[in-house]
Amino acid sequence: MRSVAPQTRDRAATAAHLTVAVALSGALLATGMPPAWAGATAARPALVSTDKSPPQVRDVKFSRAFVAVRGLAVVPVRVSMRVTDPSGVRDDPHEMNPSPQLVLGPVPGHQSKLRPVLTRTSGTATDGIWSATVNVPSTWNGTVRIVSVGAMDKAGNELSTALSGARSPKLRVRGTHRPALTFQYSMLAGGGFRIHGRASFTDTGRPLSRQRLATALDSGCDFDGGAKNNIVTDARGNYEKRFRAGGPGDAGCVALIGGAAHNQRPAILAYRIASAPAYSVPAAAMLQAADLNGTATTPVTDNSWVALRPPQPCGPYASAKLRRADRAVQAMIGVNDRPTVIVNDVAIYASDGAQRYLRDVRRAVATCGHGWSIRASGVAGDESVLLRHREYIDYAQTNKDTYIVVARTGRAVVVVADTGWETADGHEALVRSLSVAAVRRAAVVNGR
Repeated sequence: MRSVAPQTRDRAATAAHLTVAVALSGALLATGMPPAWAGATAARPALVSTDKSPPQVRDVKFSRAFVAVRGLAVVPVRVSMRVTDPSGVRDDPHEMNPSPQLVLGPVPGHQSKLRPVLTRTSGTATDGIWSATVNVPSTWNGTVRIVSVGAMDKAGNELSTALSGARSPKLRVRGTHRPALTFQYSMLAGGGFRIHGRASFTDTGRPLSRQRLATALDSGCDFDGGAKNNIVTDARGNYEKRFRAGGPGDAGCVALIGGAAHNQRPAILAYRIASAPAYSVPAAAMLQAADLNGTATTPVTDNSWVALRPPQPCGPYASAKLRRADRAVQAMIGVNDRPTVIVNDVAIYASDGAQRYLRDVRRAVATCGHGWSIRASGVAGDESVLLRHREYIDYAQTNKDTYIVVARTGRAVVVVADTGWETADGHEALVRSLSVAAVRRAAVVNGR
């Protein structure tokens, strides 16, 4: 990436900077905890000292008040802070909780913050200036502030404070012809997930073709060691990265990066991150007592009825790998003065898993036999099928029929089965009726 000089109305005025005196009075605690984004404080040896006060930050500033940046260019801007302490400021720039430190935001990147690596550029450990040069991209368009500062001294006293309002120095950025990334996250049928999207300029829509991008998996998405390019967009600006070892809850991210200033990580011009949505089936998605003539359901919390949750004749099916969550209930109701057991299962699938399951079960039942047959289609909406499973009960020397409706509503598969009682058959008419109510209830998982 190339650097460009900022355009201002008066170049002589660009050296103007913002200075903030941070008064370390009652608002600052000697034992203040580090901010959450900074992570755990590194273990440090106990020191015996008469110094019981934390370091004092005398001023914090940007080297200029305004920059203009276009496209993929970056503009170098210096940030600095003066820190004093009688026992000396601990100089640990690469710790998980560095000393001293300052944080900029909001900017593209992990948690929308940037913590540059500070180096003492003048003075001494007891009264010195620590600074860093950061490359400002066009995507910082707007106002970026120094939002927090921190430092530890050699006696073990620590300062950590947020800055806001007039105490928070600001840099105004006019960014034009800015790059951007679209982003989508989807699970893979064989396991893992992929991220994909398009890189382009926001004002013209023109693609960033053959543009190198950095991607990472889960904990690597903080780019703490610096982002590294590992994929390239195509001629239309489209990109894709597959993480076949990624788990359902893992995050994936992509970044457009620029050149790194001296002693700093590469500048992040655009950043996107996501993980799979949390999947759960609420109780409201299940058949209720009102659907069962007042009979309350009980949860199925073990592997009971697993062969019906959902049925997979001649399976298992590949779509099972996209199953993310399910809930099952059962109820014993009376039919013609005899008990029968109803099972209701609702499962949520990632991607097009629910559609795949319906396709899989139709094909399997049509060809595999083993007592399975299709009795009807469309009994609870267009994407539903009524199945019968006939099995021979040896000790009773008779056949027993279980009737099952499987249906899809959005990303969910709904199962309603009448398993009968002991050797007695289930009831086809009953599952036809209950399946309509079950599909209506399950639609809640799709926000309906």
